Amino acid sequence: MKKLPFLLLIFLLGISLFTWKCGTKGKAYGEDDVIYVFADSSDWLKYEEPFNTIFGQFVRTPLMEPEYILVWKPFTQFEHYKNYKNIFIIGRLDSQDPVSQNVRELLNPEIIEGIESGNYFYIPKGDVYSLNQNVIFFVAESGDAMIQKIIDLGELAYQDFRKLYFRRLKKQMFEHMEQKELQTYLEKHFPFSIRIQHDYFIANENLQENFVWIRRLDPDRSLLIHWIQYDGTFPLNSRWVIDERNRLGRLTFSGDVIVEDETKAFVVQFKDWNAIRLEGTWKNDSLTLGGPFRNISFVDSTTQRIYMIDYYVQAIGKRKVPYLDQLNVIAHTFEVLEKPRSEEDY
Repeated sequence: MKKLPFLLLIFLLGISLFTWKCGTKGKAYGEDDVIYVFADSSDWLKYEEPFNTIFGQFVRTPLMEPEYILVWKPFTQFEHYKNYKNIFIIGRLDSQDPVSQNVRELLNPEIIEGIESGNYFYIPKGDVYSLNQNVIFFVAESGDAMIQKIIDLGELAYQDFRKLYFRRLKKQMFEHMEQKELQTYLEKHFPFSIRIQHDYFIANENLQENFVWIRRLDPDRSLLIHWIQYDGTFPLNSRWVIDERNRLGRLTFSGDVIVEDETKAFVVQFKDWNAIRLEGTWKNDSLTLGGPFRNISFVDSTTQRIYMIDYYVQAIGKRKVPYLDQLNVIAHTFEVLEKPRSEEDY
């Protein structure tokens, strides 16, 4: 186990321990949230349940959506799918079935020895067959060892995959048509900066109530940033966040309210701040609408302000998790300004 983090570092740094030769590569294609899994068919029947427990977690939107869509494919279709964005290859050393045999041929002898001794298992590798691609190998000595390794180390693989997933998503979102002018406008008028993807616009702004609402349609994706001076006379807790979010919903979102029995609160680290994070759903009875939302609220000690970053999705008949992820990327570009920037700051 002590060798595993070093192995992960090797692969994340791009030092190849595989036997293939690199050629000219195009960009990977396919959906960001779809994972194509290649495993020998009889083995996948055994691995699917523990694998889904980690990578197939469900998110309430308010319907239950899988966080990632796992699609098993036989090795006969590998050439067709190998250039997609997310590829998981699961093999075992004691098998002569196609996927396992192919994995064994790809790995260098020292890695095979490490797998046989139980030191190595999970191998992430970027841009194997295409650019902007995440390929993850799970290799164990036997089927029983594979199941145990998925149980023991699957969460580590999941967290690393999430980092790679969001890194690629951020690159894609801001690669073209980032709205620099809108970002500059926000910095000049409000005490924060944030990067804005194409097609978003300011739906509402109110300096008396200290908020700005940024929105994109088709489907409806919205991000609201709210701030108030904080004198410490009341606790910043989930109850306050829910009540304040509902107040803003009445003021701005035509009466949206949080569905409290479908909402959970967490204490998290958001960038440099200790924050309260709400994950749940909202509804609007008058408009017969609803959907998922996320809310991140924290106290910035430098400016003595509470900042609230709230985002929601309303997308009837569509998967909502990918849009939540996009909004999460935008939210994580947020930076506090002590005061709005002036012309001299540019």
